[in-house]
Amino acid sequence: MSSLRARVGLSAVAVGLLGILPGCIIVSVNRPSYERSTSFSTGMGKRIGVELGDVAPATAAQAGIVADRSSIITRVVSGSAADRAGLQTWDIITHVDGRDWATTSALREAVRSKNVGQTIDLTVVRGGKANTLSVVVEND
Repeated sequence: MSSLRARVGLSAVAVGLLGILPGCIIVSVNRPSYERSTSFSTGMGKRIGVELGDVAPATAAQAGIVADRSSIITRVVSGSAADRAGLQTWDIITHVDGRDWATTSALREAVRSKNVGQTIDLTVVRGGKANTLSVVVEND
């Protein structure tokens, strides 16, 4: 557990950035750099340019989503495919290519399964509204 650091965002952050009810807490877990890099890259020379975390159950309940089937974007790499597609920090990913299984590992597998230049459709919740964005897989 010493290699994991929990980061907690207070309810004011969740209200302002996610447009959900007061009183929720967002928890994201940052893994050591060798693991964290897989959120940015698959290790196979492909990436979309995001770092992901877990969605706290209270946040998921208030946003009307299933916590263990979604991820929250904790960082978007400036100039990356994710940035160009319009993904933003604190977006909650609920679907990957239409499937309602959007965990960190599901997104990583989707990137691995695509060729550079192909797109991944991500449904995100931002400000209480769902939107689907297409992100191009790029070279790492």
